[in-house]
Order: sequence, then structure tokens, then C-alpha cells
Amino acid sequence: MNIEKIDVSPHLTIYGRKSIRISHSLREKLRLPFASGSSKVVCGRNSIFAKIVCMNEEHSHVSVHEELLKELSLPVHSFTISIRYDSERNLLQLGPVFAVLTEMNACENPISFGSIDLFCRELASCSFDKGIFFYVFCLSDFHKEKMKGYILRQNEWQECSVPHPSAVHNRIHSRTLEKSQDFFNMTADFIHHKVPYFNDRFLNKWEVHQILSSNSHLTPFLPKTELITSKTVLNSMVQLYPAVFLKPINGSQGKRIYRISHSDEGFELDYSTFSGHLLRDYLSFDELFQSLLPRIKKEAFIVQEGIDLLNYENRPMDFRILCHKRNFSQWKISSAVARVSAENQFVANLARGGSLYTIKDALSSSFELSEAAHIRKLLNELSLEIGEALGMFSGGLFGEFGIDLAIDSGGHPWIIEVNTKPSKNAEERKSLGARPSARSIIDYCLFLSESYKDESH
Repeated sequence: MNIEKIDVSPHLTIYGRKSIRISHSLREKLRLPFASGSSKVVCGRNSIFAKIVCMNEEHSHVSVHEELLKELSLPVHSFTISIRYDSERNLLQLGPVFAVLTEMNACENPISFGSIDLFCRELASCSFDKGIFFYVFCLSDFHKEKMKGYILRQNEWQECSVPHPSAVHNRIHSRTLEKSQDFFNMTADFIHHKVPYFNDRFLNKWEVHQILSSNSHLTPFLPKTELITSKTVLNSMVQLYPAVFLKPINGSQGKRIYRISHSDEGFELDYSTFSGHLLRDYLSFDELFQSLLPRIKKEAFIVQEGIDLLNYENRPMDFRILCHKRNFSQWKISSAVARVSAENQFVANLARGGSLYTIKDALSSSFELSEAAHIRKLLNELSLEIGEALGMFSGGLFGEFGIDLAIDSGGHPWIIEVNTKPSKNAEERKSLGARPSARSIIDYCLFLSESYKDESH
């Protein structure tokens, strides 16, 4: 079955509203029968029967009657898409159709998708190159019968009717939305129609730790971590280590993280904010706990062993490794950067004012060239094993992980945390084109659309 990327334009002609005009050269490439007749045309979940009319043109081109475009929920203007012909079923397949699910600010003009707007534009560019119909949609845009979305046209997002997707990348940032009835109804519909949707939910920090700690290869790289279920749990960890970190299991972007340091003089509580440190000293653990209790009783927290991190220019440093799935079992690394904390911050997060460096440059200040190369290789191998473990045991479909690793002063790597909706700002940009992670997402969508293809058409 041949596949061609073609330009589609609308028409209003004497051939009638049920006609599709295909150039002579394209008909030969697709191996369409020479006799005029009707074929089934499918795009996403929509299908129609149309009369195929041959045009005496040499370049690959398709012209579809406006009424048919509306029935297929496609734009009534020129666009590019892949087309294939299945001779056994006399079926013309347009697409695939890929979509990103996220939130938007309805008041913004022009329309923007916030922190991932540029990334969505890159996904649109990659999709165009491969003949994929791409759009962005919000939860309120989804309907079982017809849905709307936002396509990139003339460098602006334009709202229009769109076909139901062949694969969906979930980039919703709200855990509340992911637990809503609307989200449940939408995903139930996807499952019913065999539409794969990946990174389907947030994995919290405790859930990730439990999965990774069950892998004997990964346990040497995991800081001691406990779920704070009582005052006793926290006290035990504070007594065991000179410093511990308290993190909300559903936290992100380095928010609401506390560092507790323990010495013979007492306890020091350090709370990182955008304006710097908030420091308080306590003579006893009871006094410290009473101060913390109002802050940690409203949500679940973990307490984690503090690691003596390798510094860069006297500032804490960690490493963000972006891993992407190739197929059902293999993972690859698409991006790897070092993140160095801002002044007066103990969290190396860009949202907290951190800076990006290449891993090679960051390691070269502390290690010889050969040792730095060995550490880089170890970080990559560790990240791939983390991706494989979480992909296998998380109970959902995931195609992307943002993995945060750190190195102690002795060069030993540690697993800090894993993000299922990684920031799109923590990537090194080497060119003006789409970043590697955008291309990896589209490649994974292509793999999924072929693997989950609904054979009922």
C-alpha cells in the first residue's frame, strides 16, 4: 500500500458534491484503478463515499469538494496530508491525525498555549514534514460526535472543526483536570475506539520511588526515601542524615521543597522561594515539627536523604535527561543538559532561576576528560533503565520522561526524580528547527497510529 504526502485544496465543481479530483501522476503512484468509480475515504473517525475523478495534472495533488471536507471535519482551505490507497478494501486513507491535549488561556489574543506553545509549533512543523494532520485541543473541545481544535495556519493558531485523532499526547498540566469526569469520559472514548493516548497521567514521587526501588539494578542510585506518615518517620530520617529534603509527592518546578539540616546545635529549616532562602533555627526536633506541621499536613510529602551534590561554580547542579520511547519496549535519549541553581537557591530548576549548560562543560570543571566521558555514559545508561522500568510497571502508556539525576562529589550518580510532563524550557537548542524531543514525539505517534490502527474501516 503506497503512501504519498500531497497538497489538498477545496473545490466546487460540476462533478458534484461527492467528488474527489486526483491528479494523473498521483493516481499512478497510489495505483488507483483507471476506471472512474467510488471509493471509501477515511480520515480519523470519519468516513465518506466519494466519486474519484482523474485530473490531467502531473504534480501530486488532490481537490476535494467543500461539502466532503466538512463531512470529514477537515479545513475548507488548502492543507497538506498523507494519502494511501488500500486496493483490497477500495479505501483512501487520509492522515494520520495527531493531537496534543493541553490547556489554554481563552482571553489571550492571539491564541497561545503558554509554556508549551513553541513546542506545539515545532510539533506542527514536524507533522507537516511527514504529511500528518496535527492540532492542539483542550478538554472542553472534545465531543464524541464532532470536536474542535486549533491548527497552525499562517503562523497563528486557528480554531476549526477537526477529525478525531489517531494518537494523542497528553500535556495537561493540572492534576485536578486529569481526575475530572470529563477526562474520564474522553479517555474511555479513546479506549473504545482504540486511540492510543500517552503520558496519560502524572506519576507522583512516591509512586516513582516504589517502582524504581523494586529494580535491584537501580537501588544503588536511589537516595533513602520515606513517605511521611507520622512524626516518627520524619524524626528517624532527620537523625540518620546530616540533611534531608521534604518534597510534596505531587509537586513540580521545585516548589514547596524544604531542607532540614541537623547538627549538634540543633536544626535548620531552609525553604526555597523565588526571592531566595527563608531560614529558621530550632533547638529541638519537636519545635521544628510543630513549625512544619501546618505546611505538610494538607498534602502528602516524602522525606529524602540529602546528597552532597557536585557543584558548578559553587552552586548545586543536577542533570535533566529527556528519554523518548521508540516502540513498545525500546527507549532513546533525545536531550541531556546540566542545570545549575541560581544564587541563594538549593534547587537547580529553571523555574527557580537556574541556568543550562552542556553536560560536557559542566563535568569538565571537576573531572578529567576520560572520567567525565565515563560519567556521561553512566548517566545515559541509568536514564534508559529508568525509562524502561517506569514504562513497564507504571500501568499506563508513556512516551516521554524527564529524568533528573545528580552526581555527588565522588562521581556517583543519584536519581532525584522523574517528570511525566517535563518542562520544554530545559532543552539545549542547537538550531532554529524543531528540537529532537519534538521529532521523537511525532515518530512515536507514527508508531502508535500504525500499531493501534483500527481495522474496522
